[in-house]
Amino acid sequence: MMITCLIEDTGTLKAEHGLSLHIDKPNLLFDMGQSNSFIENAQELDINISKVEYALISHGHYDHGGGLPYFLKENKKAEIYVGDGAFYKRYANDNGSWRYIGLDESLADNPQIKTLKKDTKITRDCTILTNIQKFFPTPKGNNKLYKISKDKIVLDDFKDEIILVIEKEDGLLVLTGCSHRGILNITETVKRKYNKPIKALIGGFHIKAEEAPNLIDPFKSIEEIYTGHCTSKRAYNILKENLDNIKPLHTGTQIEII
Repeated sequence: MMITCLIEDTGTLKAEHGLSLHIDKPNLLFDMGQSNSFIENAQELDINISKVEYALISHGHYDHGGGLPYFLKENKKAEIYVGDGAFYKRYANDNGSWRYIGLDESLADNPQIKTLKKDTKITRDCTILTNIQKFFPTPKGNNKLYKISKDKIVLDDFKDEIILVIEKEDGLLVLTGCSHRGILNITETVKRKYNKPIKALIGGFHIKAEEAPNLIDPFKSIEEIYTGHCTSKRAYNILKENLDNIKPLHTGTQIEII
């Protein structure tokens, strides 16, 4: 199995603030960045987006689902999975300046899009988890992120956030977009659902430097960790200084899972 990062904030190919990961078996796309750059990068890497069978948008932010209209033009057959509420209007409050950061609402009724309200197995080995339990505090960076719910603007609880779990014989692969529900909440939810260790954890963790020390001990039991995007550079450096199993995630990174 090969996991290829088609979009991340840095890299030798086209880069942008966002995330997109491609898995070759099954032919699956996890997030779509904010533009068509993930498709252009896929072409450079000989990955045919029109042949993708399954696609996920981890949560309703533009940097993970902004590429949706371009995906729909390129691919007419894939089932696209989103969490319940992914198309709510979403805003960031940048010191009093409101900025729209949601998805294109006009695409919500596209027949390829499937809204999930419960954990859903999409192949024999792949399950989308929708219900991330809260055992630990959520990221501090969430406190500037809002959504429109019942005509009121409220702090976003990210109930629409979904993750992907792939079962292997010797452990689990866990893919996450931004971990707004909290990366420790995600890993603990996975551990309680499955009686297998986490073999690889891949995605953004949405943490600042002061939050990184809390992850060091829980992360020691994970074989491989790849992170970037919304994991701050200072947070990554703290984790790297204390963990041998963590690597950076960049546009073009390829991860072979045996």
